[in-house]
Amino acid sequence: MSDIHFHALGATRARSGEDPLIPFLLGARSAPVTISAREVQRLDSHRLQILMVAQNQWARDGAPFRVTDLSPGFRSGLERLGMAGEFFDEETAT
Repeated sequence: MSDIHFHALGATRARSGEDPLIPFLLGARSAPVTISAREVQRLDSHRLQILMVAQNQWARDGAPFRVTDLSPGFRSGLERLGMAGEFFDEETAT
């Protein structure tokens, strides 16, 4: 089994250039991924879209994709954007 690739999301998305999440995902393609959302203060729609597209791609590739340590800001961002606050929880993920 491949090593798990780990990335910790910053408090907010980088606005002055490419978010570090994108090169991380490109480099970890098809390998098990864990992304920590512990430091996220505000989840915006762009970052959510990146995470959802990646989650779908990893599912198609048959590789584990986990978003862990969901901060209150991350959960409230999910809800503000029309998603369940538990969307990335393993127990409720499909």
